[in-house]
Amino acid sequence: MSNLRLKLSKITTKKVPVLALVVVATLGMVAGVLAANLQVAQTTNTGEIGTYHTSTGTMTIADNGLGVVANTAAASSTGTFPTSGNNVNVNNALTAGHWFEEITFTDTLTDGSAHTATVTLRNGAGAAGTLLVTATFTLTGPGASSTGTITAYVDTGATSLTSPITVYVSIT
Repeated sequence: MSNLRLKLSKITTKKVPVLALVVVATLGMVAGVLAANLQVAQTTNTGEIGTYHTSTGTMTIADNGLGVVANTAAASSTGTFPTSGNNVNVNNALTAGHWFEEITFTDTLTDGSAHTATVTLRNGAGAAGTLLVTATFTLTGPGASSTGTITAYVDTGATSLTSPITVYVSIT
């Protein structure tokens, strides 16, 4: 027993305690095991393949991409362009968890006429892909010069999409 006490007292007087070396060695082994088991897999997503716009020249269209609906909302399918730099929102019925497409319209005329905007979303391969949704909105001009915009949120009706996504926008 005294021999063990003598050895223990010698260990504590060393410059680097053995316990510290054991802890460092253990942490090194754990890090080595974790590093050996980690795998990184790269996934290539093609996302949207393109947007096709047709317009009678009354407004410009900007595709703002895809997102996920956070909160359910009722449809709001009409909007009038504000004369100031503000934004008005329109949407089809939104369901939390579904993917949506965001499109911003900017009026380029000073008319006060109603225009019909039709947004069609398709996904998957093939010449046209599979129809997800078609949403129609009535967008009314401000009747004066305008810097305002209208943003449309189009719920795809899907929680999972097959790439590529194609967006068609028509204004009449």
